Amino acid sequence: MYSDKLIASKNEMVSALQELIQIKSVKEEPSGESPFGLGIQNALDHILKIGDEMGFKTKNVDNYAGYIEFGEGKELLGILCHLDVVPEGEDWTHAPYGAEIVDGKMYGRGTLDNKGPAIASLYAMKALKDSGFKPNKRIRLILGTNEESGSACMAYYLKHEEKPTVAFSPDADFPVIHGEMGILVFALERDFVDSDPDGGIEILSLKGGNAPNMVPDYAEAKLLETKPIQDIVKAFNQTRGANIEYVKEGEFTYLKSHGVSAHGSTPEKGVNAISQLVCLLDLIDIQIGDQSNFIRFMASHIGMETDGKSMGVGFDDAYNHLVLNLGMIDLDQSHGKAVINIRYPITMKELKIKTSLDSTVRGSGIDITGFRGSDPLFFPPSHPLVKTLMDVYREKTGDLDAKPITIGGGTYARAIPNAVAFGALFPGAEDTMHQRDEAIVLDDLYKMSDIFALAIQRLAE
Repeated sequence: MYSDKLIASKNEMVSALQELIQIKSVKEEPSGESPFGLGIQNALDHILKIGDEMGFKTKNVDNYAGYIEFGEGKELLGILCHLDVVPEGEDWTHAPYGAEIVDGKMYGRGTLDNKGPAIASLYAMKALKDSGFKPNKRIRLILGTNEESGSACMAYYLKHEEKPTVAFSPDADFPVIHGEMGILVFALERDFVDSDPDGGIEILSLKGGNAPNMVPDYAEAKLLETKPIQDIVKAFNQTRGANIEYVKEGEFTYLKSHGVSAHGSTPEKGVNAISQLVCLLDLIDIQIGDQSNFIRFMASHIGMETDGKSMGVGFDDAYNHLVLNLGMIDLDQSHGKAVINIRYPITMKELKIKTSLDSTVRGSGIDITGFRGSDPLFFPPSHPLVKTLMDVYREKTGDLDAKPITIGGGTYARAIPNAVAFGALFPGAEDTMHQRDEAIVLDDLYKMSDIFALAIQRLAE
């Protein structure tokens, strides 16, 4: 029985996850034959080595992806995980790549998203193999390296490798996610060409955010004050509940906005540091007119909203309502660029969102650039894959009332055909994905591995 093997490997599983967390696998510039940087390359090499030592077949797919496989058969069962992580952000109380264990939790970037579930899946496969399970399908743990930045890894994998017959991805929540909202990422850009400044405050720069799919927890503006604004900052903090520091260094003034990070699919769970700062700057007299107009557009059409209503895209359907995240901004005295991430309802079409956005920005002098999207994903609850995974979840958790769900997050499941997201965050568990002090409860790590093992067994019988 595989359960005995899984129990015996608990300590080994924890050590393997610690080793993987300690590798900082944030996307960097290409280096040699490493398309997404050396950190991600090191993470891929490391887990493939673990799989090789376990006796599995392993393959590095030109450093874009890799896989760990066992079993025989014409059909292929895929388990899709990713090894890249979002940047760590600010203000951790545990080292973001330390893999420190405190009170039954392991802290570190990637513990939940998605290295923990990858290790849980690998040890589920090992337990099945070591117990003598003979699958009727080949079982392949597919390891991507670019999920957080566009999934170019999977585009490359699908071009060069076999597609799974059926698959699941533990890149989100339990029980089974049968629907995922559409995703749009784009930038709002404007050149500032004013030649006749009017004497207001000079904004030399405004920067914030690490990725479109993260609620930014820090943003900073560098100013030259032609009029004192310290009292405005103080009043704004008091009346809006904001956290913006006013710092004077020589002739320059720095406004340092502190927010709370969250996943871009649930921006309402965070506090957007960029939005705070834009709303404050909207209250002051800005010297460059085009720059002022850009900031005022951002404040009036986004502000602290997360539902897209002021951008003209506040849509919903029977499953979800649209969510919007202002993820990044980079502004100086000649140009402004803000990057937006939108999750739109499952039954809607991308064209409707795009048309509404075009209407909102028309006449503002702002251009929509870099527009890219991912269509919604939907499987009916009666689909055999959904039903099998739901049966496994109910059996292992005892939650007989559990039902498949839809979400705003874009999981890795949409990167390959015939796949749904299955785990790995349990209902009621704290969601620290993309946040400071990301952590996984070790008991949950063991539990998800047990669930994955039974799911693999049922799908591969």
